[in-house]
Amino acid sequence: MADQKRSKKQKPAASKTTRALQEILSLQAKLTDLKKEMDRASEDGERAEDRLTEMEAHVTLLARLLTTLCIENLGIRTGALKRLVQRVEKEAVRDSQIMELESLYRLSRENLKKTPLTRPDPKNDPWEQIS
Repeated sequence: MADQKRSKKQKPAASKTTRALQEILSLQAKLTDLKKEMDRASEDGERAEDRLTEMEAHVTLLARLLTTLCIENLGIRTGALKRLVQRVEKEAVRDSQIMELESLYRLSRENLKKTPLTRPDPKNDPWEQIS
């Protein structure tokens, strides 16, 4: 009878260890998958950073070319060109702020009504009058 009691005690302990091992193995597999995803994400981030650096260099070259064309070929004075650039920057900031406010307004409106928004008629667009 003592042998039978031992065998009963050992079986649950063995099943507990196999469950624990299975849990450890599943956690190890999940960690491996997460590590692979992190490696992919870091590679994507590096590629995006490289692409951004290339685009910044390209934009700088285009700005220099445009400045050279404006000064040499179009005869625009440097002071006038600086004022023009400042005006364009202010308009760009204003436009981006307007777009941000419009998107926030759309989000709040969609959350309240959950209905699709209609765009205003292009005939009454104030930007058409400016251009």
